[in-house]
Amino acid sequence: MIHASKWALMCVSILFLCLQVKANDIEVLSVIGSHIKQTNLPKITLSSDQIQALSVTSFADVLRGLPGIDISQQGGSSGLTFLSIRGGEPNFVVVLIDGVKVNDPTNSRGGAFDLATFDPNIIEKVDVYYGSFSSVYGSDALSGVLSIQTKQATDERTIVANVNAAAKGVKGDSTHISLPLSKVANFNLSASLQDDDNSTFGDAFKRTAFVASIKSSLDTTSKWQVTGFYSQGQGQYFPEDSGGDRLALIREPEIRDYSQINIIAKAYHAIHDELDISFDGASSTRKELIVSPGIAEGILDAVPAIISDTKYERRDFSSTVNYHYSDNLSTALGITLAKELGNMQSIIDFGVLIDANYLLERETKSAFSELIYKPNAASSIVASIRQDQSDVLKALTKRVLANTQINQNTKISAHYSEGFKLPSFFALAHPLVGNPELKPERSKNIELSIAVNNNENNIAATLSVYQNTYSGLVDFDPELFTNVNRSEVRIQGAELSSSYAMNSDINVHAQFTYSDISTLELAENLRRRPKYKSSMSALYHFSPALSFTARYFISGRYFDSSVPSGTIEVKGFTQLDISAHWRRIDHINWRFQVNNLLNSRHEEGLGFRNSGLNFTLSVSKQF
Repeated sequence: MIHASKWALMCVSILFLCLQVKANDIEVLSVIGSHIKQTNLPKITLSSDQIQALSVTSFADVLRGLPGIDISQQGGSSGLTFLSIRGGEPNFVVVLIDGVKVNDPTNSRGGAFDLATFDPNIIEKVDVYYGSFSSVYGSDALSGVLSIQTKQATDERTIVANVNAAAKGVKGDSTHISLPLSKVANFNLSASLQDDDNSTFGDAFKRTAFVASIKSSLDTTSKWQVTGFYSQGQGQYFPEDSGGDRLALIREPEIRDYSQINIIAKAYHAIHDELDISFDGASSTRKELIVSPGIAEGILDAVPAIISDTKYERRDFSSTVNYHYSDNLSTALGITLAKELGNMQSIIDFGVLIDANYLLERETKSAFSELIYKPNAASSIVASIRQDQSDVLKALTKRVLANTQINQNTKISAHYSEGFKLPSFFALAHPLVGNPELKPERSKNIELSIAVNNNENNIAATLSVYQNTYSGLVDFDPELFTNVNRSEVRIQGAELSSSYAMNSDINVHAQFTYSDISTLELAENLRRRPKYKSSMSALYHFSPALSFTARYFISGRYFDSSVPSGTIEVKGFTQLDISAHWRRIDHINWRFQVNNLLNSRHEEGLGFRNSGLNFTLSVSKQF
């Protein structure tokens, strides 16, 4: 349990933030995913306008400062990313692009998605979900969900072109086109290109992305949409755990070449006002080639050079029936089918070249049910249950959320959720370290929240207290030289989000997060998860055409490791970013950002120096 002294320190910090920053429309709320279309539940949402105002070139910078999120990026703006939601592992987060799951279980990171491969310039919005969501998304959603929606077609003709360049070698451009097609459908095309040649750290990265979608525009009882996504990139970096540009003894970079193709089709039909049915079909294919020089021996054992070529294919089919029984009760029933195929061809250099290849297939069938009950105008209960079954698993997961409005200004909620994660293909089938006897990882999450919104004083705040328990964690055992299931990890914490509208021109936001991690029987510390972190941001509208944004981040001490150094405790750091946005009457937008204004020399990954003080200029034109 959290000790009294820790609670006291947390409460003092929360009180300090409450006195300084709050707002009339709080930006960060508890998030609940749902199968029921009529359910309009709160969630953390970042819009394209908010993202563009930051003038960032890295997706990691989009998520910085959100409550409960630890996000870091090794090296420059193109380096490998690390994302943890409320202390969970990076592969405990389901990542969706336009509703398509893009976690790749063939990779050595257990299915964690590298956000550096995604360009923030083609994003329409980002939704962040906390807790276990296996009752909605099935496997992998143990600690949360990150849902990315790309630019969408609209009823109006829109053409936007954007160009950006940074002082440290990052440059890119993007284009968004939305066109009505007669009166039947709307068409959208978004394209982006980014080139990051940061010779200071031996990093280089190029990526391109295209999104095309067409969707019905008629207001009828039937609607449909088809979206295609393609992304491709090449990069070179110091390998993960190598100690980066400061500690790595082998200076040859690791080469990565990837491609991602998604196709999703959706159809919806309202049988009558109370009953509707929807169908979804999705296809995802990811290919990745990695040529790694290996890592020289240090405190930890050396990592051999390796060449690996992986391909992962996933097909999803689902159907959901929604029935709006009354104003007080709505239900959803559905089924899903997921088919996966993973293949790895690799060569490992132990002094003697050894082939390490595998091919694995998996099929999972699921059925789910969900309901929302509103006993009165001030309260609601959402309950869901899902059964997933594959050749090696039969899992039943549940979730319950209860909300009630205490008075005009105060709302409380309680959330219980369960999750599971099938072992990754790499952990199961790799011929050297794989273990076909691995069991699924499990999670249970409990959260209590209170939200206060005072419209008269333009103040709002949300406080959440949670406990996440993860069991059967998959880890590598060096003595057995194979992957095994470990014991429990328990994470307890609290988050405060608050904001204050000083007047119509100035808005101030802040958040504070406390997290206490107990690894129980494991004599080790989880990496890159500080106990304390906070952020503050301010938006100032100097004039209708000119605005300024400032973001200040504070991180406490945390543990990290590398092969040269072993596990060590890393000191905390602070960082200040500022940006300016000038809107001209000719539909030209100029954005200027100063990243790391105080030139903090902290390392986001042990040995991986950050790029220091950097400047980015972005210009967009709407036609």
